[in-house]
Amino acid sequence: MTTLYQREINHIFNRPTTEPLWYWSEHWEEGVFEDEDPLSAFVLIENLLQNPGADLAPYTDDQVALGLEFVFNNSISNLACDFKIAPVPIARKTAALRALFVLFRDVLNPRCAATTSAGTQQTLSKLNGFCYMFWDICPLSTWFNFSEELYTKKPKEMLAAVQKQYKNLDAENSACYEAIAGVMRQCLSLDNPACVESALHGLGHMALFLPDIAVPIIDGYLKKSGYHDQDLRHYARAARTGMIL
Repeated sequence: MTTLYQREINHIFNRPTTEPLWYWSEHWEEGVFEDEDPLSAFVLIENLLQNPGADLAPYTDDQVALGLEFVFNNSISNLACDFKIAPVPIARKTAALRALFVLFRDVLNPRCAATTSAGTQQTLSKLNGFCYMFWDICPLSTWFNFSEELYTKKPKEMLAAVQKQYKNLDAENSACYEAIAGVMRQCLSLDNPACVESALHGLGHMALFLPDIAVPIIDGYLKKSGYHDQDLRHYARAARTGMIL
């Protein structure tokens, strides 16, 4: 008998990879997610991050890329957003966040092409594109909610308001930011430049609002990285100031 988790993984990853993508097709059904709730979403992601290398081994790189997009991209599903609001102790939530490193180490590091993405004119694989944009598309990189009023402000006023919020994070949100920063720091030690660049990308966004966390991690990378990592070193220096895409 298959478990609920096995049915969920099959439902997400055992899909065609041709256009139109399965999750945009009007013919696909929610299936096992018809009755989704925050706790169920949390448990799915928590389980996926335990042993993703083995669990996703039966699927092609494109199937993995599209499935991970479905799980983590909040423009496609609510799973990652539901993970954030799931009623679980903060220690359990931050442990699951730290396990994101396992996804990078065991899936993206061995499967992604060993190349960087920023500024490239080449067509990226679906998996490399997901890896590069992970911290942009995944709501797990942001741990407070922006009010609707914020979007009525002028750009400078909006920036000041956001920075003020970041200076007044509560203990739980601070713990979540520390957890994801730790994932990015660990990814800087991986041997695939795609994963290193992804981490620098995430740290570059974090450096704008939490420089005390992000900048020391980037500086540590710059001190340790070798002379042969010139593209990544250039990207790291840009990330240090938040000047990345």
